[in-house]
Amino acid sequence: MPAWSPELEDEMAKGEVVLGGCCITECDPTHHCNECKRDFDRPTYEMEMRVNQIYFSLGGFHEGYHNLTIMKKEFAIVARYCPPYCNPELVKYEKEFSFDEWMSFLQDLFRCYIIDWKQRYVDKNVLDGTQWELTIEFDKGKKLRKYGSNDYPPHWKKLLAVFKKYGFGSIK
Repeated sequence: MPAWSPELEDEMAKGEVVLGGCCITECDPTHHCNECKRDFDRPTYEMEMRVNQIYFSLGGFHEGYHNLTIMKKEFAIVARYCPPYCNPELVKYEKEFSFDEWMSFLQDLFRCYIIDWKQRYVDKNVLDGTQWELTIEFDKGKKLRKYGSNDYPPHWKKLLAVFKKYGFGSIK
């Protein structure tokens, strides 16, 4: 329970502080956005443990698409990157993740608050440009799919930094 004070009451009235309630569980969000009024950043460890595959695509009609698939196989975690067709400097490759790298990657990925993103981000004022898709497949066939066209979710740059950190620096 918070210590009630005139300062706390004033901060709440200004929308600077939002109370989470008196019964806090491990599943409750830890952050609140004053702009969009949404709560976010729920614990994701259990979700991370159930991830089987991640697919990410970024690009456009004229420049082609970066495609990245990371999948859990029986004895390995394999990432396959296919570069845009129009960039001969980038090459297709495959790399393996250790289990620790995989779990670290997932933790960093989920710290971009992807479960709190809207499903779709579209700038209707742009007819062509950049499209993207992030699909996460869990066990039992469940999927989380987010996508966009010329519009991006919060923490987009952080997401691209995660890909760069794990060796996919050509995705920009």
